[in-house]
Amino acid sequence: MVPILTFIGWHNSGKTSVIRKVAQSLRDRGYNIAIIKSTEHTGLDLDSPGSDSYLYRRDGIESVALACPDELILFQGNPREQLRHLAFRLFPDADLVICEGFKHVSGIPKIEVTRAAVSKEPLLGRVPDVMAVVSDYDISFDRVFKTDQVTGLTDFIETSFLKDRGDDVSLFVNGQEISLKKFVRRSLEGTVLGFIRSLHSTEGAKRVELCIELKAER
Repeated sequence: MVPILTFIGWHNSGKTSVIRKVAQSLRDRGYNIAIIKSTEHTGLDLDSPGSDSYLYRRDGIESVALACPDELILFQGNPREQLRHLAFRLFPDADLVICEGFKHVSGIPKIEVTRAAVSKEPLLGRVPDVMAVVSDYDISFDRVFKTDQVTGLTDFIETSFLKDRGDDVSLFVNGQEISLKKFVRRSLEGTVLGFIRSLHSTEGAKRVELCIELKAER
């Protein structure tokens, strides 16, 4: 499973600035970073009227992808799926998915960014799963970084999310992540890999994606 964490904080607390610095620092260390940003704005128009993508969207096509030589652009309605599944589905090649927002999503590790000029009443204690705070004023918490301590924050993220990951097995059913005990993960991995290794053109596999679509009750 691609590791995921999100930066939270009040509006204008400086989340984007911190994320940009951390993402660049991680990229300088050789990691592939993806970003998912939450916004409350609706009706954002990223393709201009008259373009092919605009016409497809106007025709009611739910999902449109533009495959360019240097990038892939995806337009689609919000499927309202779990954040972990969204990250898993969109960015399977990323080493880490960094999100901005999603403060009320449970089960996702969070780093709060707080700035005295905005508010000295942090979200800490009001939202779950906060594991660190980035602040420009004194705050009482187990792990606090100053806004200029980018290297220390990057070290913490690298140690917490990117070191010693080993093999991983993830299971999603109807878009919902299913918790697997270690024995079940190893058994599932061994069974699937056993079949795959008997097939041609599977040598050197690093990631296996298996999708089973059930057409009717069995």
